[in-house]
Amino acid sequence: MGRAAGRRTVVSTARATRPRRRERGPGRTAAALLLAAAGLTGIGPPSRPAIAHDVLSGARARMTEATVPDAIADRYLAHRPTLGPVTVVDVSNESNDRRLLAATLQGIVNRSQARIYLVGARAAAEDQYWLDSYEARGLIDVTATVGLDQALATFAGELGGYVLASAAEPWTINTATTVAGAEGGVVATPDTVGALTALGVPQLADHRGRWPDAITAYEAIAAAYRKKLAYPGVAIEKPDANQPRDFFVQQGMLTVFTRPPLPDFDRVYKLIETFPSGHPVYGYVSDTGSEETEAVVRLARTGRFLVPTDTTDNLSFHIAVGGSERVRAAAPSAAPVAPCTASTVNVVIAMSDGDNLVIPEAYYPRADRWSSTHRGELPVGWGISPVTSVLMPAVWDHYAETATTDDQLVDLMGLGYSLPSLMPDPSAFLLDSNRLRSSLGVTAHWSLDAIVSAPDAPGWVAVDRAAAASGAPPEGIFLNYTSWGGPPWFHTPGGIPVVTAHRRSYDDGPVELAAEIQALVDMPTSERALVNFFPATVWNASYDALVDQLAPLRAAGVRFLTPREAFACLPDPPPRSTTTTTTTTTTTTTPPASASPTGPTGSGPDAIPAPAVEGSPTFTG
Repeated sequence: MGRAAGRRTVVSTARATRPRRRERGPGRTAAALLLAAAGLTGIGPPSRPAIAHDVLSGARARMTEATVPDAIADRYLAHRPTLGPVTVVDVSNESNDRRLLAATLQGIVNRSQARIYLVGARAAAEDQYWLDSYEARGLIDVTATVGLDQALATFAGELGGYVLASAAEPWTINTATTVAGAEGGVVATPDTVGALTALGVPQLADHRGRWPDAITAYEAIAAAYRKKLAYPGVAIEKPDANQPRDFFVQQGMLTVFTRPPLPDFDRVYKLIETFPSGHPVYGYVSDTGSEETEAVVRLARTGRFLVPTDTTDNLSFHIAVGGSERVRAAAPSAAPVAPCTASTVNVVIAMSDGDNLVIPEAYYPRADRWSSTHRGELPVGWGISPVTSVLMPAVWDHYAETATTDDQLVDLMGLGYSLPSLMPDPSAFLLDSNRLRSSLGVTAHWSLDAIVSAPDAPGWVAVDRAAAASGAPPEGIFLNYTSWGGPPWFHTPGGIPVVTAHRRSYDDGPVELAAEIQALVDMPTSERALVNFFPATVWNASYDALVDQLAPLRAAGVRFLTPREAFACLPDPPPRSTTTTTTTTTTTTTPPASASPTGPTGSGPDAIPAPAVEGSPTFTG
């Protein structure tokens, strides 16, 4: 189908102008790993997958304008630069040490006015894609394309100096990144220092030989520079990874590294926990699924959340492109949706891992994904972090503006990757997640909080409260990437429909998904769920491959649904009830369907949603 009809609608930001899910995408952690790390039991063995989906007709209407609250955007940024004339710096053939120098130069130059864009910091073709897109849309003015040496000569006068580090002591790369951000400098190594001294750039510090190990270095730098760091959060980054260092330096944040198996893991996380919990942790936390579980649980238990950015480049530039207004996602069609019945195999497909910002930056744009000439032939939900609208505004606008009627953007995990049910107080996280999602016109949410896989999980109470207090609850919630043993679908106590993933494995590709859907076709009608949700793993599933594998099933009668249709085709929840017990009587009251609690209008840790009307969870399947 063609693009959605209607005018271009924008959202004002009220400002003047992911290893799991890493590049090689190892498999998702098993339920037992998460439960063990969280210290919880009671979720049963996985149940059999099931699926469903159907196609809407007609154009979708654009929603009205709204504002992304500054209080939410301020969680992510200490500096919001304006956009200046752009110098493109080609680092495609540079060494890792020179790319480190280029990234930190970019961070300082882009701090107040974004003027440097790197091509080849990640992959030249991927970087060029957005450069071309921004120019074609009239968003940027490229005035020069140069090499690194010319860029150094042009911008050396803006540098406060350099911090000398060495890959032989890898922690010094991170300590130097921290100090460079605090002092307005760049990171140099023995191989690159000559280019700086030749330009008269002074030395700020030499971090070589100062500390015996990483944690000692990180603790010392945190103690010395905490008050000079503009950003009150942290980044966890491998010392040899340079893609996001422009952003870390630009924003001025403590940069550290650890992994759960390392002996310094606990001390590094205790250091992280001395910083405020209301701001995201950037970078990434693990190299395997089991490490991911332990690290994310640790973050959640201290009220923290992750924005995966360890392989995302040019963030110090992307944050300045697009102006102060955002394009809202097109409203799903209001056309009636036929109820789902088990006589038809009903399937909803959604692309995974969009909370990792490298996905909208580098994976979705590929010719066999969002840029496919076939897009629109199969209804798909596209998981994307709404934080994209803050950190890559014009990237967000591209997806919101070019979606077809069969593409629905799905908010993946709100403010960031965490397990809200394990947070000491998830109120601000859940409330601001709802506000950010709804301000962008996104109506569906996707949670990876596997602890709430059962419909009677206590964590649903906080979800309902925050959704009601936001004034714009989601139309429905997708849950998890694979089955965690709960029913295929149910309603929260507050009546929000939840559809759970029942895919066998995180690593299942289009061929495996087609086989699992065929198994549903062959299944007795009495054993089918009304709606069956299959995530497509972005690392190994392209849109084109999904169309190739699933089109024959659609032709054979499988009903593929957009997310909106999947939630709308389910039965309504029964009326909620509350039970009040006194010494003499017990009274059950059914509130009107329109009843909803109210909550505060502010954002942040003190914004506590009002209690929701609580009742018994209901589910079918």
